[in-house]
Amino acid sequence: MPTVELTDKFCAAVKSADGSQKDYFDTIVRGLSLRVSPAGTKAFNLNYTKPIDGKRARMKLGRYPEMKLAKAREKARLARGNLGEGQDPIAGKRALLASQTVAELVENYIDRHASTKRSGKAIARRLRRNVKELIGSIKLADLHRRDLTRCIDAAKDRGAHVEANRIFEDMRSMIKWARARGDLDQNLTEGMRKPTETVERDRVLTANEIRTMWPELDTAGFWRSTGRAIKLCLVTGQRVGEVSGMTLDEISLDKAVWTIPANRAKNGREHVVPLSAMALGIIREQLAAADALTDRKRRTRSPYVFPGVRTLGSLTPAAVAQAIGKRKVGAAGSETVLGIARWTCHDLRRSAATHMEELGVSPFVIGHVLNHATVTKGSITSRVYARYTYDKEKRAALDLWAARLMAIIEGKDNVMRLRAARA
Repeated sequence: MPTVELTDKFCAAVKSADGSQKDYFDTIVRGLSLRVSPAGTKAFNLNYTKPIDGKRARMKLGRYPEMKLAKAREKARLARGNLGEGQDPIAGKRALLASQTVAELVENYIDRHASTKRSGKAIARRLRRNVKELIGSIKLADLHRRDLTRCIDAAKDRGAHVEANRIFEDMRSMIKWARARGDLDQNLTEGMRKPTETVERDRVLTANEIRTMWPELDTAGFWRSTGRAIKLCLVTGQRVGEVSGMTLDEISLDKAVWTIPANRAKNGREHVVPLSAMALGIIREQLAAADALTDRKRRTRSPYVFPGVRTLGSLTPAAVAQAIGKRKVGAAGSETVLGIARWTCHDLRRSAATHMEELGVSPFVIGHVLNHATVTKGSITSRVYARYTYDKEKRAALDLWAARLMAIIEGKDNVMRLRAARA
């Protein structure tokens, strides 16, 4: 078997040249090898002699590139240290699997990985509710694919088909992460199919629906701040999570801009949202209400524009969705929400984009307003070289949409449709 000094560059480039499986042994850490299969799969292993019977053994450390070379060396050195004390690392790993439960894996995954993601709170909620509560007591050594299927089926049985898809994605990521770390020897989700084929939504609120829904947001029975957040989603065309998590230091009332930092933007790129007079009015009203809440509760001012009523944290997308969901009236298939056919906050974003296009705004400019990755990061040119931000065009588009929206709300449908200059 070939012996080389494993490097990140070597691990990324090496292939099975003659169509056979090959092990490349590291010259830095004794016994560490990178196994390359004919199909291109790469995995780190520790090859050693068992202290009990002197037989050769191979322990899986993790799959590359999920497990990096530095981590593989760290685990190999730790295992060799145990060998020096007369302990068999494979036996130790089996003992760990026999003792660790799915519940412990879920919490470990949330703490070490999911919590670093923008949607970490939602992932944690789904895993705890749908996986930990149902199969949390199962030992990792006994975990089977049918156990994962139980979690998905439970969501489907209660009619939560979109949730079932998200649970599947969460579990697949968690299992893949656990295998890369060496907590599991196989990917139990490999070969599993997405539980439900979802149809992309195309719901767009008409002018009449907006006119009906808008005033209901002030009298719907949920917190007024929730209604303002929903309004701002429609006025700005931004995502509900970005609106509900808006902080005081992100907005400049004087300059009429809202800057969403890269760590809060879905595409990981800072996004400047010009604020129309209508958007500024909603934000000022909300700021006054938040100040009044602070005084009433005699608490420290929250850093969020939309603070929770019972917490200094922000209003959450889940809370907004729950508030909308509680306003459903009628049977499934014919439900109404605030007087119109069922809708979600993302439908408001789509509606804003559609109405702007009807007003003559260029789809390219709309893409920049929405901060779509296909527009802002769609090519090497746009990612690296093109630095123009289209702020002027975005402001014109959002001002145009605000004027149209105000006309809709006030019932002035006979106004001449404005046309925006195409970019």
